[in-house]
Amino acid sequence: MQKNMTDRTPGSYDDFVAYLGTVRTEEELFSRLTYWFAGQDRPEDVLSRSELVEARAKELGFWQGLTFRMERWLADGKSELEAVGREEFQSRIAEDYAAYREKADAARARFRDRRRAAPLNFTPDCLENVPIQNVSWLVDGLLPMGEVSLLGADGGTGKGIWQAQLIAYVTAGRTSGFFPQPPEKTGSVLIFSGEDDPGKVLKARLTAAGADMSRVMVVTSDAYFARTGSPLCIPDTSFAKYVGKAAPALVIIDPLQSFLPAGVEMASRNQMRSALLPLKALCAKHGCAALISMHTNKRANVSGRARLADSSDIWDIARSVLMMGRDKNSEKLYLSHEKSSYSAPARTALLHIEQAQVEGVKTAVAVFDSRTDKKDADFVEERRVRTAQTKEDTAQAILNVLAESKLGSMPSTQLRAEVMKEMGCSEVTYNRAYSSLVKSGEIKKQQFNQQGSTRGWYTFLAYCSKITDKVTNI
Repeated sequence: MQKNMTDRTPGSYDDFVAYLGTVRTEEELFSRLTYWFAGQDRPEDVLSRSELVEARAKELGFWQGLTFRMERWLADGKSELEAVGREEFQSRIAEDYAAYREKADAARARFRDRRRAAPLNFTPDCLENVPIQNVSWLVDGLLPMGEVSLLGADGGTGKGIWQAQLIAYVTAGRTSGFFPQPPEKTGSVLIFSGEDDPGKVLKARLTAAGADMSRVMVVTSDAYFARTGSPLCIPDTSFAKYVGKAAPALVIIDPLQSFLPAGVEMASRNQMRSALLPLKALCAKHGCAALISMHTNKRANVSGRARLADSSDIWDIARSVLMMGRDKNSEKLYLSHEKSSYSAPARTALLHIEQAQVEGVKTAVAVFDSRTDKKDADFVEERRVRTAQTKEDTAQAILNVLAESKLGSMPSTQLRAEVMKEMGCSEVTYNRAYSSLVKSGEIKKQQFNQQGSTRGWYTFLAYCSKITDKVTNI
């Protein structure tokens, strides 16, 4: 397109945005005036003006044949310019622009008059008049289009390896136990990576998962800083331009902390909301889904939003929240759907990681195992249970429980109950293990007086200090 056709006709970025807001028909949208406006791109523009035209076309519902219509519009504008010459073209644009300004000024005047006539005449929308809208999904029931979703994961649980399965599903329609139903349509993915190197990590990992490399775009925080001398942050215009030009179906930000502005405290609700609202606006504008990934904190015995950060705004803004962790007993990984604003949460997926090679480079793939109804809190609060049930393992459990008890001793009935619960062993296995420890001299049993002068059997470690024959508060 021609740039700077005339300096006499106004056409700032804000002016163009305002103009697009007045457009209602295809003829108005794909006009020579719009063509002229779109030719005035400036480096400071948040998005290219052609992208704004395309976005407005989608807002107005002009989806059918949009790519062809855009190409035809640009070609017609260029042809008219070449046919009539620059001077005549500028004259026509000036007339069109004058008509537009007259129309816009009249609309503003009418609005101003209405406000003056009834400054307090405001009526909230009645839900009876609000149409019900379907939710569009990138992954049915899991990732809504036009919204922000969240993935929180413990370190070493393979969130990036699972994300590779998601990217393969979006770009190549690759189904698996994670995503059993084919997508309605595939699309591209834009990754903002703050940790994983594209050549050393991402390409091999995504190839092993079956992703379409021609539809995956990557921006790394390190490369951006090396080129510009500034960090790349979500509220930046550069971030918006990347999303606008890539037109992805899915944006992945991994991890979130790498793309927050300097000085933003995750404990501050206002700061976090200000940092994330631009991302939410981009998703709504471009109709894409965003998945932000973040590391969980190190707090013990907490689950859900308490594992993510000090600010609950991250959880609140997200329409869908996923949590990854490790099952203490099976050592399998789990992916739990903890929050879903538009549907019932999906069942938790259990998975494991397998090694793989791509062109001689070692990588890994996530492998689906099964599904369960357990959620993040269930896995976090679950006590580790030893699965071995041999006499030797049960004997070791007896010694461990005694070692953790006060004075290395406890009532024999209590000892039996705790070990059998922890080991899941039979009473026969327990008795055999207990007898072997007594014979070897590693434990001793003896009756002692308890409160109320009753007597009961106690078991204690052989190396413990001498125990009196009266036990009162064990």
